Parts: sequence; structure tokens; C-alpha cells
Amino acid sequence: MIKMTPEESYLFFLKNCTTANKSADNYRSFARINETIARLKGLPSFDIYSILEVSELDRIIESLQNDEDFLSYNSKGNNQYTNALAYYRRYLLALQLSQATPSKGERSSVPLSLQIIYFGAPGSGKSHKVAEDLAGIGRANIFRTTFHPDYDYASFVGCYKPEMRSEPIWEESYTLDELLAIIPNEVRVGENYPVEKFCLRHYRSIEKLNISSSQKNELRVKILQAAKNSDEQQAEGKTIQTATVLAGAALGRYLEDNGILSASGNSTAIAYAFTPQVFTNAYVRAWEHPNEKVYLVIEEINRGNCAQIFGDLFQLLDRKDDGTSEYPIDADNDLAIYLQDTLRDDAKQGIAEGKLCLPSNLHIIATMNTSDQSLFPMDSAFKRRWDWEYIPINYSDKVKSGQFEIVIGKEENQKQYRWIDFLKEINKHILKVTGSEDKQMGNFFIKSSIEEKAFKSKVMAYLWHEVCKDEYGTQSNFFRSGERAGDGEEFSFNQLYDGEINSTKLLQGFMTYLDVRAIGEESAGEENE
Repeated sequence: MIKMTPEESYLFFLKNCTTANKSADNYRSFARINETIARLKGLPSFDIYSILEVSELDRIIESLQNDEDFLSYNSKGNNQYTNALAYYRRYLLALQLSQATPSKGERSSVPLSLQIIYFGAPGSGKSHKVAEDLAGIGRANIFRTTFHPDYDYASFVGCYKPEMRSEPIWEESYTLDELLAIIPNEVRVGENYPVEKFCLRHYRSIEKLNISSSQKNELRVKILQAAKNSDEQQAEGKTIQTATVLAGAALGRYLEDNGILSASGNSTAIAYAFTPQVFTNAYVRAWEHPNEKVYLVIEEINRGNCAQIFGDLFQLLDRKDDGTSEYPIDADNDLAIYLQDTLRDDAKQGIAEGKLCLPSNLHIIATMNTSDQSLFPMDSAFKRRWDWEYIPINYSDKVKSGQFEIVIGKEENQKQYRWIDFLKEINKHILKVTGSEDKQMGNFFIKSSIEEKAFKSKVMAYLWHEVCKDEYGTQSNFFRSGERAGDGEEFSFNQLYDGEINSTKLLQGFMTYLDVRAIGEESAGEENE
């Protein structure tokens, strides 16, 4: 058996056990990190491959996250160094698992990454990467949500919400004698409209009995006597008046026929109950099915205020080597009651002693557009609890996006351009103007070939509002049409919708300025050269 150095072993891991094969060199560039660690430790030199324990590496990562120099060059390098550290951490985890000796029939359920954020330019394929990770996972074990500026802890975990409940309020089969017997218990002294109210409450029994006028009057008199608020002549029954009995019963029938009273003999009442949301649902599922992998997927994680959304749950993201939370936290009283009522048998460990603890089979996958990274900045304490993987823009012809075309114009004025050719050139301009790759467009920014109308409203609108709007009137603005040698004719986004301007000609001139040739023109251009 060939014995490998730690560096060789790590490179083997990158190329054979991860999706980082093509960019493996980016994830083993530790020279600058070694210099920084040596400075922080006061050592003449340092070798990252001397670290073979995850806990020791975590302490190193935490110290780096608090170092301004590291944060600066890592940001300029598009998080290349934090990515390298994340992959080395995954390697160490895998190394520890491979050296473990589980008992016969036992299998480890700890994955290489329990919490990961896929980040990259808009349309770079982050959601596609998530779909690959979830291939073969049953729908019951996948829980999805999308963060946004109004998203909060209650939206993520749950809260008390009102709900309508049906409650029984009366019996349906009283005899006349039984009705007469309950009158003293139901009719209050001095009550207004006592006959109508009593007969409304028991209108079904009155309907079923089909009692005579004299019996109705007997009922009325008994009610009036109980209320003690009618004149003596009526109470003694010398005047037969049954209208009020009929009115009460008829009103009950009317309310039921119009849906105001339930036909089941129940009434609806507002009650409050804890309503679980996506985190709690995933948490319950994971604890109740410990032998199955459960995934919580968070799209656009940085569009929400993570500190507000997670609250103290972020402490649960610190995982031990067995995959469970290292620091369980006290559950809110409402959540604790819900979990105690919901979890069964061994799953009650998920709320043991009133504490929350992530199980080892609960994975959290998130996506993040780098173009939105300033919406709600994440603090370093939150960031370090995640693995990070950059999804690069793929300019290859071999992927689906390599076959997309941009169609500008109609009939004899129509020209077609390869999406990938346009993407390569436009991203160079975006980088030059912004000094950053964050605003670049990914190869799946569009989902299929695109015609002029959609190209204007989707692609050109993005370029204008995210990059060129504030550069209008300067040399940095690349919204130009014509030959680049003459600086082109500057135009604005609104001009693409000006009825007096030929937008087709403007866009084809825009392609000329970018040096993107139409399909069929490339070979002619090469021959002229």
C-alpha cells in the first residue's frame, strides 16, 4: 500500500471524493493562509497540513475570521481561502470517519458536510447543484423555504396563530317535558327576550316535536315565569300568544340555512394554537426518522436577516464529530410544548430536558447570490458554522447553456448570437466596471434560448439597473452601440423602448461594440483576418 503525505492525501480527496475536481488547485492554495497563521501564532512558519483534528482547525478558522488582513485578501480572492479551509475541514472529517471502527451492521450517518452554502453569480447553477445533492431523496424528507427581507423567526420556526374550531353547544332531541324542566336552569331573571332566546337555542327540538299551539303557549308562559319580567295576565296563561315561540324557532332555522349556525349543532370559535414552520417540521421529521437523511433547503439565504431569523438557533449549527449539536439550547416554551406533544418514543430526545439539539441526519443546504451579499451582511460567527462552496460560471459548450442562442430582430434583419459568446464578453465588462465578480451573470441566468423582447426585459434590464445606470455619461458605461474603436454611441435602457428608435439596430450595434459576432459571421471574420 502506497503511503501518501497529508498534502497528497488531501489532493486525492479533492479529485476523487468531491465535486471540486476541475478546480482542485484553488482549494489547496494555503501559502498565504500559512503566513497569516504564523503571524497570528507568532511563529516563523506554519504548515496547515500539520493540523489533523477538526476541532483544532475550527479554532484556526475562528481566529482567521477575526483577522482584518485575512478578511481583506479573502474577499478580493472571491472567498477562495475560506473555500479551501472548508474543503480541508471536510477532508479531516472524512479522515476521522474512515479511521472509525463501527460495530457489525452499524453504519455512520454523518455526511462530509452537514451545513453548506453554495454561492456564486446569479444563474451560475446553485439550485441545480442543490438538485444534484437531493437526487434520490424522497419528497417527505425535503423541506424548502426562501428567505426575504420580511422573513423572521416566526416564519422559520413557528408561532401561535388563530384557528377556527367547532364546538358543540346544544342537544337536539329534548321532549316537551325535558324542555320545560331545563327552563329554570337556562333562563335568567330579568333577561330580555327570554322566549325568543330559549326557542332559538332549542329550535331543532321544537321543530321535531311539532307541538300544538297550547303546548307552545305553555312553554312560553313557563319561560316568562322563570324570567319574572312579564305582566301577571300573560304569565298566568289567560292570553294565548305563541308568536314569540315560533319567532325564536324560525330564526334558528334561518341562521342554519344561511350558514351562520352549523348544521351539525356546533358553533365555530376562534382558538390559538402553535403552528410549526419549515425548521420545526424538518426537525420533527429528522428526529422521528433517524435512519433517513432529512434536508432543510434555504434559497437566497442572504436576502433575509439571518441573525433575526435564526436567533439563538444558530448555536445549534456547531456540530460534534457525531453530527449532533455541540451546544443544545433551551427551546421557547411554545415550541417546547408543541414538540413534547408531537414527538413520540425515542424521538422525544429532540426535546429532552426542554432543549433543542440537531440530530446527525438533519442537513441544511443554502444558496446565496453574491450580487445580493450586501442586503443583510452575515457576521463571521454565523459564517464559520457553514461549509462554503463556490459555484463558478460555466462557459463550456458541453452543458445545456452552451447551446442557448440570443435572437435579435425578425426575418431579413434577424441575427443570432451564441449566449456563451455574449456571456464571456459582457462579464469582462462587468468586472472592469465594478471591480468585482459579484454582479456577473451565470450561464443559467436565462433558462433557454431568448428572443429580443425577453432579452431586453431580462438581460438588458439587469445590466442597466445593476451595473450601468450609475455609469451613464462616463467612459465606464458599456451601454454603447457601434464599433468599439469609436467608443460607440452611448444609449440608456429607456431608449430600447422608444418607439422612434430602432431597438433591433441598437442591440445589434451593442453586440458589435462588445465584439460578439453573430452566428455565421465568425468564420467570415476569421477569413478576413
